[in-house]
Amino acid sequence: MESQKSPDRPGPRRGGRPTREQATQLDRDVREAALHLFLENGYEGTSMNAIAAAAGTTKPSLYARFPTKEDVFRSVLEWAIQRPDWPVAEPETPDLDDLPGALTAIAQTALRRALDPSMIKLEQIAIAHASRYPDLARRTYGTGFWPRRQLVADLLRRHAATGAIQADDPDILAEHFLGMATGAPSRLASFGILRTADDQERHTEMAVEIFLRSLRPDAPPGSPVGQRPEAAISSLRRRRAGRTR
Repeated sequence: MESQKSPDRPGPRRGGRPTREQATQLDRDVREAALHLFLENGYEGTSMNAIAAAAGTTKPSLYARFPTKEDVFRSVLEWAIQRPDWPVAEPETPDLDDLPGALTAIAQTALRRALDPSMIKLEQIAIAHASRYPDLARRTYGTGFWPRRQLVADLLRRHAATGAIQADDPDILAEHFLGMATGAPSRLASFGILRTADDQERHTEMAVEIFLRSLRPDAPPGSPVGQRPEAAISSLRRRRAGRTR
């Protein structure tokens, strides 16, 4: 991974406190350099000296901002998992009027992020140091889907408002959906176990179908509202059949 340093960033000031712009750029340079080193060498194999050198700063400047390597890693971890452009760029928001399509797209996007080699490595580092720094593992757990929980919850509220589905607690339902769709693949990947693309696609489609069934409103069989989730499932199956022909 190459550092994304800006070639025209201001040079270091000679003496005195850095400007706000310089301080912001230094923080970014340190995180970029440290992320690269942690992924290349692991936590134990990365030193503060190496981070300072890679970031183009001095050890005193680095220690003034991050007193320990743990502080650097905490900052890097939180920064990396919140970035919309790392390890892969986020796609546009799916069509929210298409419930099965949107759920499938969200799950696939979360999986691409969670199963990227860089994200897997970052999660493995946090897991390896879970006993020493338990909050690091908690921050990393679910990095492939927690950032999308709000999107799924809003999607469920949107369709519940029309009576198409029943979603009494969209936030909890969103967590369950993302856990079912991406939690297991992410956890398996942290142990080096990866499903084939076809196998993973089938797992994702089944997760969406099972979830849609759980959203059926309490309506008598045959009523228009009660049939809507079934229509969504039928639509999902037609898409699946079209891809296999």
